[in-house]
Amino acid sequence: MIRAAALAAATLFVARLAVPLGTQLDHLVAAIRSLDEGLAQFEALTGVKAGVGGRHPGRGTENALVSLGGGSYLEILAPLAGAKLSADDERMRGLARLTIIDWAVRVPDVDAAVSALEDAGFATSAPQPGARLTPSGERLDWMTFGLAGARDGAPFFIRWSPNARHPSTTAPPGCSLERLMVTDPAADRLCQMLQAVNASGVAVSSGTRLVEARLACGAVRATLSSAPR
Repeated sequence: MIRAAALAAATLFVARLAVPLGTQLDHLVAAIRSLDEGLAQFEALTGVKAGVGGRHPGRGTENALVSLGGGSYLEILAPLAGAKLSADDERMRGLARLTIIDWAVRVPDVDAAVSALEDAGFATSAPQPGARLTPSGERLDWMTFGLAGARDGAPFFIRWSPNARHPSTTAPPGCSLERLMVTDPAADRLCQMLQAVNASGVAVSSGTRLVEARLACGAVRATLSSAPR
């Protein structure tokens, strides 16, 4: 029994190391019905002016970015006027205030992350390529995937092209992420998922689904949430 327990512990340890170091929070997505409103609200809230990031071809959205330091950033996402949106993105048109709608975990190896999640009992969606052009004409490429079916409060996963300059290094500075708190009815499963890919730095608790980010922007403290405020 002792040998079996030791083998199980060793197997779990190896599984957690199957994803190379480098997994971390990549970015938070705060949506609003128009980018101009989002830029104005964020500056009024924090005193920091976000930088326009670019448009997403084929999706009908545009964004602005703020670096949060430590390799993470905030994406302010909004629909383009008159654009045809997916059913999921259409809800942005009803958001009068900046609202967190998603969060992303960066992984250094897509195949390793998918295998680790599947080994932990999580089915994943097929990885999909994405890209956008910055205002300077630079092309950014990435791959994303998530959990299969409804993700609810779970993040999606992203791997940036090795040639891409990560947005956290080019977006305007001025803010840092003090704390990211995720409350979810299935908190245990969410913790297992994050452990499977060696992700850390997220406070997870059980309760009604909520994502809340506390930002420090100089002397100003601000909170963004997935719930109306």
